[in-house]
Formats: sequence, structure tokens, C-alpha cells
Amino acid sequence: MTGRHGLTRRRLLASGIGLGAVAATPVLFGCSSREPIEPDAAKGSEAPGLAERVDAGELPPVGQRLPTQPLVVEPVDRVGAYGGIWRSVIGRTEYSYLYAMLGYENLVSWTPGWSGAVGTSEITPNVAESYEISDDGTEFTFRLREGMKWSDGEPFTAGDVQFAVEDVMFDTELFPSPGKSVLSRGNPIEFRPIDELSFTLVTAQPDGLFLHLLAHPLGQVYTKFPRHYLERFHPRYNPDAKQLAADEGFENWVDYFEKLSGLVWFTGQNADIPTLWPWHFVTTLDSRQVKLERNPYYWKVDPDGSQLPYIDEVTYDVLDDAEAMLSKALNGEVSMEAGPDTRFTNPANKPLLAKEREEHDFDFVEVTETRMNIMCVYLNLTHKDPAKREMFNNLDFRIGLSHAINRQDIIDATMQRQGEPYQAAPLPDSAFYDEEFATQYLEYDVDLANDHLDAAYPDKNADGVRLGPDGEPISFVVEFVPDMRPEWAEQLEMIRRFWREVGVDVAVRDMDDVLFAERKDNNEHDACVWHGDGGLDVLQQPKNYVVQDAGSYYAVPWGMWNSTGGAEGEEPPENTLRQLQLLKDISASTDPAEQQRLATEMLTIAKEQFHVIGIARETAKYFIAKNDFRNVPQRMIQGWTYPTPGPTRPEQYYIG
Repeated sequence: MTGRHGLTRRRLLASGIGLGAVAATPVLFGCSSREPIEPDAAKGSEAPGLAERVDAGELPPVGQRLPTQPLVVEPVDRVGAYGGIWRSVIGRTEYSYLYAMLGYENLVSWTPGWSGAVGTSEITPNVAESYEISDDGTEFTFRLREGMKWSDGEPFTAGDVQFAVEDVMFDTELFPSPGKSVLSRGNPIEFRPIDELSFTLVTAQPDGLFLHLLAHPLGQVYTKFPRHYLERFHPRYNPDAKQLAADEGFENWVDYFEKLSGLVWFTGQNADIPTLWPWHFVTTLDSRQVKLERNPYYWKVDPDGSQLPYIDEVTYDVLDDAEAMLSKALNGEVSMEAGPDTRFTNPANKPLLAKEREEHDFDFVEVTETRMNIMCVYLNLTHKDPAKREMFNNLDFRIGLSHAINRQDIIDATMQRQGEPYQAAPLPDSAFYDEEFATQYLEYDVDLANDHLDAAYPDKNADGVRLGPDGEPISFVVEFVPDMRPEWAEQLEMIRRFWREVGVDVAVRDMDDVLFAERKDNNEHDACVWHGDGGLDVLQQPKNYVVQDAGSYYAVPWGMWNSTGGAEGEEPPENTLRQLQLLKDISASTDPAEQQRLATEMLTIAKEQFHVIGIARETAKYFIAKNDFRNVPQRMIQGWTYPTPGPTRPEQYYIG
């Protein structure tokens, strides 16, 4: 499936869009030379419900509601049909899930066949009709779609993007320091207006990855704040904004603005805010059921020129736990589920779902996970205890621990025998795959493990526990959050036993995510585990390869030093400094071949240093979809930086 970025005059006529809509604006990316398809007469150029509203005088004709250059979406299988309800389930705090399912409408978007590569080949215009990048990689000029509108019919213009940047993201009361979405290589971007439909985002230095940021979920902020709706709640535009907030029971205007705007992630709290999504909210996450209806001003069409989306409504039952979600799915009450397996599409539930799929008329969608590992083990290389720090920084110690893990036993016992031993390394589908990196130190070999551990700490006490550099028995705690993955507890207990067999005494401690984050941020942990991010999205999620910020659990002070320019934390060693420089050089380059070379060097250092111990790669992920829920790709990518299923264009899904 590919997006198309322009309608021919003939197609405009065929779809009933007026001649006055034809634009001469050049399209710089993604033009189609394919002959236009004559529209399906039975389908028409818009949904029947909208046509009825036009006839009743409630809406202008479809040609006046669409931009002059709608984005043409090529369906996965076939042109669809209008009608039906997309039914699913959601938790009360799953704001980002709503965005991924329904609202991935950034200026630019990832293409469906994505590998996380450098360059711009995997990025396509979306809300923006076109873009240009200056030769020096510092100016990104966007042209918006003439006649494009918010869901309430008001024009979407460059002024909305300017409002988002200057009045929301750069407002120091809303954001005391700018978020990553408006930073380039740590420096604030500049919004430079051109005209009503054009603007330039200027970076202080060349940035070869800035367009990646705009396609990333963080890039949603440029297109989600309707100025005409929100400026009355902002004191810069309305002196009474603070009083409005007080009248509604809010302590300050910031809290009220956050509630109304969704700010960054709180999507689904205000049904009145206009949107660019295919569907707009009717009820919110405060309800027992979230309901969205089609956006009559949605700005994409199918190859016939018929306005999308095909599906009339989207409803989510708001449920409190994964078991309740699973029950709905088993009963055939879920049209499509494309969420993380912490909800219910995990290996343990697949046999149950397989049993019911024929009776309830649904099937599985194959999924490739962007994460490269079910669990990464992080020894704290910057531990406050000098003995533990020395021990964790010993490469033989880390290699020995890796060889001591029987990964196949873990896979057989906790993963339904689905998976393969894998280190914390890019996936085979990634442009950065390195087989040696992915497979090093995976062999379960107690003798080999003992050889490496003996090279580091050969002496043992009477109980067979090795003595560390301080002469004391080696003992440390591995912390984890059980809510992240229920199987982690059993997996860590197995690892604890494997390590005890080679003379390393480990305890396992579970805790909630708040305490976990607090201890990690304060550098108080011995060791911890987390998901193996960065399998496909290597440069978007590099934390398992290079310590960029506090998100790298194995050396938080090094990350703090880097992210604060040396003001906080601890200066990293030479190899990590080299990696950080390479990461900067990748951003500074606009040549994909050079970026690839630099990234390969950065990853080679990660391989040699072996800071992170991986356990296993997941190879049998899945979603579910009803058999009459169509235009769903047979294979999808799942990830955070790639907000599944957004890049597959859910507006072209249909029921029939």
C-alpha cells in the first residue's frame, strides 16, 4: 500500500469535486502516473450519511469539504465500501494507543514497508502536501494542502502549525523546557512563516534525522492544536483565559488548557476539540465506551476519488484489565486489535484465541516487533558501590553471565516454545543487522561461563559463591516491573538459578513502575530489566547501543552527562564518548551512505563493549482481525516509534 499525493483533473471530475478545486501546486514526492479509476457508481464520492446531511443543508458538498489536492490512498487489497462500526477495547490511560490506531496524522509519515533505515526513503508526505530540504540540511520547507480543514470545517493553515510551535511547545508555562519534538540536536527549532500554506522549520545545525522526528509519534504536536479553537483558552490571545479556567474549577490556565488540548498524549479527554483524524470524538475516555464518528472534512480519498474513511464509527469499550479484553475478543466482539501484547495478544493467549477464531469469524495478523528482545538485562556500570561498579564493568564477568543462561529453556518454559535466543542487537529486517552482534555469547555452556567468570573472579566461599573485587561474596539484586510483562517473574527466577550454578548469587525484586523509575533515575539499582527497544528503530531508539540520556538503564549518569552538556551526571569512558560523537555525526550528515557508515561504527563499538545482555527474540507476535474487516495487511510492524497500525492508513480499512 502506498500513499498518493495528487488527483488528476479527470479524477476530480469523476468524483464530483468541482473544477475550481484543481490546483497547479507542484507535488515534489509521490506523484502518480497511473490512469484514474472510474468511481464505483454505487459507492459514490462520499459516505451516504454525509450525502444526506448535504441534502439537508447541514454540510457543504464534498468537493467543498476536500482540499484541492487530497491525499490519495491506495488500498491494501481493493477499493472499499462505506459503512459499519469498528469495535475494539481500551484501558482508561491508553491515550497513545488511540493515537496509533486512529490519529497518526503527522506532517509526514512512515511508509508501511519500514526498516528504520537512514535517509528519507521511508518517509512520505501526509498532512503536508510536499516538502523540500535545503542542501545544507538546516531548512525544511513544507507546503500544506489548499482547502484542507479541521473536523469542524475551519481551515487548517500554517498559522495552526505556528501556534503549535510558538504558543504551545515554546510556552514556558506549558513546557518549562522545550520537548524533544521541537528540538534539533538539542537546540530549539525556528518556525519561519512564508504564506498561509507554507512555512519553514529551521534547525541551528544540519540535521539528517529531523524528518524522522516529524514522522515519529512526537511529531504529532505540529498538527494537533487548532488555533481557532484553543487561542481563547491561552492568555497570550485572551486576557480572560485565566478566569475561564477558574470558572471551570481549574487552579490555573495551564491545567485547563492541558485538559482541552490533549497537550501531548492526553488524547480522548475532550470531545469538542477539532481534529485532522479520520474520525472525531463523540465521547471520551471518561465514559464506559469511547465513541468516534467519521470526520466530514477528512482530507484523504481512495483511487476513485471517494472521500475516506470508509468506516462510519469507531467504538472502544473502556475496560480495566486484560482478562476482560480477552473475553471480548474470544466472543468475537473485537473487529481488530493491534495493541501491545501486554493487553491480551500474547503467546499464552494464542491457543485460546485459535480455538475460538473459526466460530467467531476472526483470524490472526502476522506481526514483526520493532523490539529486538523480550528482556534486556542491565548491570549498572555506574554503580555507587566501587566493588559492584568494577565487577559490572568487567567484560569477562558479563560474558560469563551470558553463557550461563539457558535461553532455550526459558523460551520453552515461558514463551510457548516460540522465540529464539538473541542478544541486544538490531533485527535481521533492520538495515543495521549484524549477525555476529546478534548471536555472540548466546551458547549455553556452563564450562565456558565458568572460564570467563574464573578469569574475572576465581575465588569462592564455602557455599560456592564467587568473591568479588572486595573479597565479599558476589551478590546483587535485579529489579523489574511485573506489569510490563507477566512472564518476566518466571524468566528472572530461571536466570537467578542459572547464575547461582556458576557461583553468582542474585535476588529478584519486583516493584511498581514509579519506584522503578525513581531508583533508576537516582542510580540506586544494582541491575534491572526492560524491553529490548531498538530492533528496527535503531536510530530512533538507540538506548541499548549508546548511552544518549537517562533512558539507558546500564549507565544513567553517563546519559545525564550527555543530555545536560556535562552539567549533571558523570563523563563516560572513551568508547562511549566516541559513540556519542558518531551519533552527532549521523545527525549532522545528510548523506544516507555516510549515515549508514557512521551508524555501523557506532554499533560495532556496542558489540565489542557488550554492555547489555539479551535473552530472546520474539518471532510469533500477532494481532487479531475479523474476517470481514478488510484492507488490513497480512503482516504488520509493531512498535512505539512506528505507531502501529497508523502507517498502514486505517482510514482505508472497511467492513464487508
